[in-house]
Amino acid sequence: MMQMKPAARRNLQRTGIIIVIYAAGVFTASYLIERQGVSGPPAYALALIPGFAMAALFWASGKAIAETDDEFMRMLAVRQHLIAAGFAMAVASVWGMLEMFALVPHINPFYIVVLWSVGIFVGMIVNRVTHGVWGQCP
Repeated sequence: MMQMKPAARRNLQRTGIIIVIYAAGVFTASYLIERQGVSGPPAYALALIPGFAMAALFWASGKAIAETDDEFMRMLAVRQHLIAAGFAMAVASVWGMLEMFALVPHINPFYIVVLWSVGIFVGMIVNRVTHGVWGQCP
């Protein structure tokens, strides 16, 4: 069985902590704001928790790239992130134009992060097809 490198282990730990904070933030904010009627500054603070967690996910992803020792794997990771960003921005741009002309319903902008996450896996597939290696999951 292959052992996980220390940088990969740290990235997995960081990402796990961020996802737990994100999920707890979403559930807590939903419960307190929507069901308990919390409003004003406390509501803003609660709503910002999952948003900042997603920002931390991007930071952790960049940190993982910086900590990668193997330059080929680092290149694959950077490529994955460029593909993910391009994919998310392209879909968001097309949807935004359709939405602007009232041809499709409004979708909350935080779904762009979901598109980026899907794009990471698209990037992994592109890496596999073009270089024969999946790369690494951030």
